[in-house]
Amino acid sequence: MKAIVIEQPTGSAGLRYRELPDLQPVPGMLTIDVAYAGVGYFEVLLSRGEFDAFFPMPLTPGLEVSGYVRAIGEGVEGFYVGQPVAAMTLHQMNGYATVANVRPDLTVPLDQLGADLDLATAAAAIVNLTTAYLAIRDVNRLRSGDDVLIHAAVGGLGSFLGQVARRLGAGKVFGTVGSAEKTKLAATFGYDELFLRSEFVEQTLRATDGAGVHAVFDPVGGAMRKQSLDVLRPLGELVVVGNASGDEDVSHSFNGIWLSNRKVAGFTLGGLSDSNPVETGQAAKEALSMLARKEIHAEIDGVYPLEKAGEALARLEEGKTVGKLVLQM
Repeated sequence: MKAIVIEQPTGSAGLRYRELPDLQPVPGMLTIDVAYAGVGYFEVLLSRGEFDAFFPMPLTPGLEVSGYVRAIGEGVEGFYVGQPVAAMTLHQMNGYATVANVRPDLTVPLDQLGADLDLATAAAAIVNLTTAYLAIRDVNRLRSGDDVLIHAAVGGLGSFLGQVARRLGAGKVFGTVGSAEKTKLAATFGYDELFLRSEFVEQTLRATDGAGVHAVFDPVGGAMRKQSLDVLRPLGELVVVGNASGDEDVSHSFNGIWLSNRKVAGFTLGGLSDSNPVETGQAAKEALSMLARKEIHAEIDGVYPLEKAGEALARLEEGKTVGKLVLQM
């Protein structure tokens, strides 16, 4: 099988295209012939060695794949050979390869969604859309009419957060972006208004007549994380869903949170999949069903052959993408 291997923490230029032995069926797992793999900013950080302590090199990256069931491991039920599926590999990774072993409870049969969903869109969506769905529905527990602000609003995760918030009953949906050009994309992803990242505090307060928003979803980190507390209304919540900036962690006073009547929550899909895999897989099926029914849409900004994975990561690093990139095997 063909695979991408990160051997040294040298960034996107250090990805290597390798021939590896074919994976064999494993008890309790599905083996799939991968058609597409999603490309996310996590892999950019991974290629720089940001997570060496957790994921030592050499390794094959990739958190999400789609394709066809190749073999069914002993003890696995409910799937058939040749079935189209999408799967979250998450902490197991190994998605940038032509063959992958995946957990059945984190695998969604695409022929059971009630409507058609193509393999490229499924691979582009399954991790970010499931993250958005759970962060809004279960972590924040959005109430009808709540106003929200979403950072990196037209990126892989943000492009779904805005749409899911709208679908689940949000009032006003605001977002932040890094360039003036991207502020024109508000309607595409369900936003009422998009603000430049450098101006979001004053712009959010202006748009809410000084009241602030009920929730902020932050996949970026860095200084914006602290600033986000300034646009929360009393009893509002900051939901931390990533650290795409790669910046050092920021600290904050718990007494300050107490005295300001604000809340902070964190969510990582990989962690939940380890502790609650069945719940996570069910949420993925529900989220992809919304996509299949066209209640929301996925934006694929580019399709790259597997051997060009380094070019895909380099493009992500430039910060000019809208939606998601995928690799085609």
